[in-house]
Amino acid sequence: MSVVVPVLNGREMVRECVAACLDQTRPPDELFVVDNGSRDDTATLARAAGATVLSEPVQSSFRARNRGWKSANADIIAFTDVDCVPRANWLADLTEPFADPSVAAVGGAIIQAELKSAAQRWMVERNFLDQEFNACAEFLPFFATANAAYRRSTLESIGGFDEAFVVAGGDTDLTWRVQELAGGRAVYQPDAAVDHFVGTSVTEITGRWHRYSAGTVVLERRWSDWPGFPVPPRFLARTAGLWRLPFSLANRARTRRPLSVPLIDAAVAISTETGRVRGHVDTWRRGVTPLRLASRGAVASRAHPPDEHDSRRAPSTQ
Repeated sequence: MSVVVPVLNGREMVRECVAACLDQTRPPDELFVVDNGSRDDTATLARAAGATVLSEPVQSSFRARNRGWKSANADIIAFTDVDCVPRANWLADLTEPFADPSVAAVGGAIIQAELKSAAQRWMVERNFLDQEFNACAEFLPFFATANAAYRRSTLESIGGFDEAFVVAGGDTDLTWRVQELAGGRAVYQPDAAVDHFVGTSVTEITGRWHRYSAGTVVLERRWSDWPGFPVPPRFLARTAGLWRLPFSLANRARTRRPLSVPLIDAAVAISTETGRVRGHVDTWRRGVTPLRLASRGAVASRAHPPDEHDSRRAPSTQ
C-alpha cells in the first residue's frame, strides 16, 4: 500500500496529515507528498514529518496525483488530501475489499471535522463531500480522492487521472473509467474514514462549487455519448436556489429554522453558473472529446487478461 497526498501551500496541516497517514494500524509501505508548486515551506515540513516529497511544478492536483502513483511501487495506491486527517484504521479498512479480485476501487467515508459555522453546517445538510452519497450516484458510483484507493494495475491500464480535468472532476472520471473501461468494481467502505477540515466561510463553499461545476462541464462533454449518462440539468433547475430564495426564506422564518441554508443555496447557484463558464473554456482549450464505446473492450482486456476461471463482472451497460 502506497499513499499519495498532493499539496499546494499546505503548511498549516501537512504535518498533521502526514503523521496520521504514518500512524496507522496498517502503516503504508510508502508515503508520497507531491508538492504542486507551493510558495511556502510545505515540502520542508512534509519531509521532516516523515514523507517522501516529490515535486510537480505544473499546478494541477490530478497531474500531482499522477506524479505520485507513478513513483510508487505498491500494488494498491491510496489517495487523501492535505486537509484530511485519516483515522487510525483507515488503511487497514480501505485495503480489506481488495481481497476480492473484482474490486478495483474503494472509497472511504469523508467526515466533516468541524461544525463551527453556518457554512460548515450547510455542507453536512447538503451532502457536500459525502462519499456515501457519491457511492449512490445516479449514473455510476464515484469517489472523491480525499479518501479513495485503486489497484495500480488498473491505473496503468487506463492511464491514471485524465489531466484534461483542470480543477475538478478528474476523480469522478477516474472511478467511472475504472468501472466502464477496465471492468472493475467500485466499493464503498464506510469504516475507512478521514476527518476533513474545511474553512468556516461561505467563500470556502462557493469557491469549491465553482471548481466542481467547471469539472462537471468537462465530465458532461467526455461522457455525453455513453449509454445511461443522465441528461444534465437545465438552467432553471441549476439556479433554483436563487429564484426560489424569497419563498425559502419565508418558509424558514415561519418554521424558525436558520436562514443561512437558503442564502448559501443562492450563492452556490451563482457559483455553479460561473464555474460552468470556466468549464466550457477548459473543454474548448483542451479539446475534450466524448468517450467512445470502442474504448471499453480494449482497456478491459489490458486490465484483465482473459481467464476462463475469471469470475469478475463484465462492465456495466447501464
